[in-house]
Amino acid sequence: MVRKPAKMYRNISKKAYTRRKYMGGVPGSKIVQFEMGNLSQEFPTEVDLIVDESCQIRHSALEAARITTNRRLMKEVGRSNFHFKVRVFPHHVLRENKQATGAGADRVSEGMRLAFGKAVGTAARVSAGQKVLTVYSTPNYLEKIKDALHHAGYKLPTPIHLKVSELKVSGKIIAAPKLVGEKVVAAPVVAEEAAAEPAKEAVKGSGAIHAKGGKDAKAAEPAKGTAPAKGGKDAKAAPAKGGKK
Repeated sequence: MVRKPAKMYRNISKKAYTRRKYMGGVPGSKIVQFEMGNLSQEFPTEVDLIVDESCQIRHSALEAARITTNRRLMKEVGRSNFHFKVRVFPHHVLRENKQATGAGADRVSEGMRLAFGKAVGTAARVSAGQKVLTVYSTPNYLEKIKDALHHAGYKLPTPIHLKVSELKVSGKIIAAPKLVGEKVVAAPVVAEEAAAEPAKEAVKGSGAIHAKGGKDAKAAEPAKGTAPAKGGKDAKAAPAKGGKK
């Protein structure tokens, strides 16, 4: 069977048709797996492949993108160091009104207009800004993951861009390098323990008690309303009861 170019099915027109029980012989999805790699471990870095235009992506294109990404990750990163996920499913059924081709076909296969057609495959409908592929890993494999997802973008019928974000792992926020255009800008590491240290120091400073006989104790002023000690200079200056003014 000759596969037609993706531009014939790329544009979204009319409503999606997903009611397969009304049509017989719908081809199955070619996507074999939707999650690959290490599925049990949590990773601090998330890299998403995001489409820039709304379109339809055939199941064969999604499978091609999955294969090239998984193959490169397995070779460059290793199975235990990443978690790869396909985030869309080809629900929409593609139909085609098949006609005869070749010499003299224009006289025998004009056919009727707007024919229902026969199911020839399935496709996933995506909107602009939607995540299609996601890879979870650690920051030291970021460049290799970006390269694998860039090659996956060549299999899709739409422009794409990558987004790098950080995730919480066991209660801590581990910052990952952020993608700005084609450059990677390192973000500062922010953790709950580091943020709690200044608060602890402030509490210690406010609740500190000076030791007896220290320098700060000598410089402390007496509280208001307290009488001076007997026998001091201030006591002599005070007039006695019944004395001369």
